This record gives sequence, structure tokens and C-alpha cells, in this order.
Amino acid sequence: MSRPALMSEPARSARRDGVVLGLAFALSLLHAAYFDHTCDDAFISFRYAENFASGQGLVFNPGEYVMGYSNLLWVLLLAALEMLGISAPLGARVLGVMLAWGTLTVVYFYLRRTHGLPEAVWGVAFLTANATFAVWMFGGLEGHLFAFLLVSAVVLTLTQPTSHRGYAGIGLLLGLASLTRPEGIFYAVPVTGYLLLRDPTRSTIRRAATAMGIAAACYAGAAAWALAYYGDPLPNPIQAKLHPLSAELLERGAAIALGFIQGYLWVPVLIVLLWAAVRRPSLQAPDWLPLGIVAAFLVFFLGVGGDALVYYRMWLWVLPMLTLLGAAALADLRHSGLHSGVSVGLGVLLIVLTAQNSFRGPELRRLRDDEVFVQDVVLLSRSLEKLPPNTLIAANNIGALGYVSRKPILDMLGLINRHIARAPEKRIGIPGHESHDGAHVLDQRPHLIIFGMPGLTEHPRSIQQLVAIGYPSDRDLEGDRRFRRDYELQQIRVADGRVASVFQRRDLRRRP
Repeated sequence: MSRPALMSEPARSARRDGVVLGLAFALSLLHAAYFDHTCDDAFISFRYAENFASGQGLVFNPGEYVMGYSNLLWVLLLAALEMLGISAPLGARVLGVMLAWGTLTVVYFYLRRTHGLPEAVWGVAFLTANATFAVWMFGGLEGHLFAFLLVSAVVLTLTQPTSHRGYAGIGLLLGLASLTRPEGIFYAVPVTGYLLLRDPTRSTIRRAATAMGIAAACYAGAAAWALAYYGDPLPNPIQAKLHPLSAELLERGAAIALGFIQGYLWVPVLIVLLWAAVRRPSLQAPDWLPLGIVAAFLVFFLGVGGDALVYYRMWLWVLPMLTLLGAAALADLRHSGLHSGVSVGLGVLLIVLTAQNSFRGPELRRLRDDEVFVQDVVLLSRSLEKLPPNTLIAANNIGALGYVSRKPILDMLGLINRHIARAPEKRIGIPGHESHDGAHVLDQRPHLIIFGMPGLTEHPRSIQQLVAIGYPSDRDLEGDRRFRRDYELQQIRVADGRVASVFQRRDLRRRP
């Protein structure tokens, strides 16, 4: 009787990789399901995708050509799924999960090849334990697409391609990143710098120029199309959120960045310090590229004054870079002659400190509040869906409201309104919630006006209560005599018996 053949080393390695990644995929999915959060802003992309798939154009309100999104490639992917019969909310979750798993796969195989299996396991465990990584798997926005494209471009660059095809791949990935978010083109700067520092020869310069030319062509092509289609090469939300660079803006961005660092108990800073102390890098060290990406992101983040979405949404795309830095430092510790337990202990500590943010802290409370808000808006929107199709609703938080109610929306924060996005007298406040022009809103004579975040209550709210919890756009309206003359406070009762306090045009009462 013959003995069974022993499994070959490649087969054992493949099975080991499958077990590690399969476990990481399962745990990351459970982590995302624990939060189970889709943000209100994502429904803006969903409505654009649905309208495009149904033949009404890439618009929020049919007939109004405003680029009220800044994630073109994401919207197009959702529209493609809509055409296949998969709704945008479901499609966004499927894509978010698959792209997160793609990032885990890219990070795992790169670290296993360059540093070893322990660091590869640590890398996927560190990302899987991170709340930001988990929340935005179901969050509905483009974060995981952008993170996957960016880390893929970095890893391809670090593998030192020698062919024109490899350099073209880098350029294409960066170009697709710029189609996903316009600032993606900025990351071509650290990538180009790394390529030239590593090998400043004439052939490298030519190939790097080709790669950056492909990235720039993608960005320029999208801008030219937007100019032809919308009359503006830049997404309208950029205009709505844009402020001149100032100390106050930088201070706000720094405060939000500090919130990210403190929320993760200073783990991002500990990783960078550990990397600097252990690696003692030279300018040719490959770790400079992930650090350069983090630095470029930080410059951009501070320059725009940060971002207000829960669990540090914009930091998602630099989490893989921090993972690469941390794994490199832990690998050096493991090979430095110290007991291997030091590296293991530090790695476990970093994961534990990171994981705590899923179960405590202000971001978790904010996320739970946002979930209640979105659920309330969905209930309200189902009641509004019964109104006549041409009912114009002016509101601040327009995502789920517009997607579920299917009514024309006047965005009082200017994300999908070109005039309000460029209105003067915008002051630095909550990111993305500062634009306002009450006179313009009243000029459009909306049928309903909804102040603040339209939460549902057991008892009606007064106008004073609504203004107190509202935005500058609401206070702007409340101070206009036309608003007090033409609108009155009304209550809309939803399916569960609670009410929403909204303002209705007075002349609508006289209609049969």
C-alpha cells in the first residue's frame, strides 16, 4: 500500500495564504456588520447612479446639470450595477466589501514577499481591527475604491517595475484614483519623486514621465468631459466646501486630524516613530513612499480644513500606508537580534489599541446618532413620496431625502446647487455645512422647507428649537421677512406615529 504523497511547499503556502486571507475577510465582514452604517451623503451618489441608469442623465434632479458628486468612477460603477438590476445601496455594499478585501490581499502578498509571513499576518490583522476600515465597507462612498487604487499604485511602484508596461500600470492606477476623487492626481507627486530618487537615469525619467502622462490624461479627460457636460470642470461640492487658505482653516483641519490620532490612542504616531527609530531609513529606502503618501494626504487634509463624516472617513486611504510602515518596523525588530517576542508584543499592542475604537468613544456615539438620523429621514421621505411629483423640497441633508422621496430637491448647503455653492459670506464652521443663500432659496419658492437634520419627535418642535439645532442656511432663512410672511410651521406624521416639523408655503392651504 503506497504512502500518500506529501503536499508540496507551494501547495502548503497557497493553503496557508487562503486560510489567513479567508479569516481576515470573514472578520472584516463581521466588523462591518457590527457597525452596519450607510451615511446620508452616499444617497446623493445613489440618486445620480439611478438617474443615469434610467436614462435621465448623470443628474440629481432631472433637467438640472450640476456635478453634485466628487466620485465620478464610483457613481459610474454603481450605475453599471443598476443597469444589471442591482440597486445602488446594495451595489455600494458589495463593492465596498470586495474592494476592502482587495486591499487586504494586496497588502498581505506584498508584505509576505518583502518581509515575511508574520508581518503579512500582522498587516491584515491591523487593518481588519480598524474601525475606519470596517465602517466604510458598508458606508456607501468611494473610500475603499480610492484606497485600493492608491495602495495598488504604491505597491506596484515599490516592486520596482522595469518595463514600460509596469510604469503604464502605475499611471493608470493613479489616473483611475483621480477619477475616483479629484485629489488623486496629487499622489503622483510622491510616486514620481520616489521613482526618480530610486533610479535617476534617463530611461527611468522617460518611463516615469509616461506614467504621469497617463495619470494626467485621465484627470484632464474627466475635467474636459465635466466642462462639456456640466459647464464646470470641477465637482460642485468642491466649490461648496472651498475656503481661502487661512490659519483658521488649518486650525480646524489640525483639530480634526488630532481627533483621528487620539481616537486611535496615538497608534498612527507610534507607528511612524517606531519606523523612524528602527529602520533609520536612507533616501533610497522603499518605506519613504508610503510615508510620502501620508505626508501628501496630510497637506491636502489640512489645506481643505478636514472632513466631518464619522470615523475619520478620509483617513481610510492612508491606513494601508501606515500598515506598510508598521510592518517594515516590526520586521526589522524581528531580525535585529532581539527576542522575537518584542516584535510580536508590539504588534499585538498596536492591534489592541486600534481595536478599542470600535467599542468606545465619541465617533461610535456619532455613528449611532447618524444611523437614527438616516432611519428617520427614510421614514419621513416615504411620507413625502405621496406628495405630487413636482413638489419642490428645500433641505440641508438631501441624500436619503432625495433618493427615497424621488422629489425635486433644493439643496440649501449648495452641494447640488451651483449658485449657493458660490454664494458669498461663507464662514468656516462644520466642513461642508457652511454655504448658504436664503434669498436664493426663497426666490425658488419651494413648497416645503426642512431645517437642520430632519429628526422625528414625539411632539412638534417650535421654530426657535429648529433654528437652534440648524445650520447657517436655516438662520439665514429665519431672518428673512419673506420667509416669516410666506411659510408656516406644519407637522408631518410618519408611519410610526412620530412627527417631523417642516415649513410649508402658506398659499398651498388654499389649493383644493
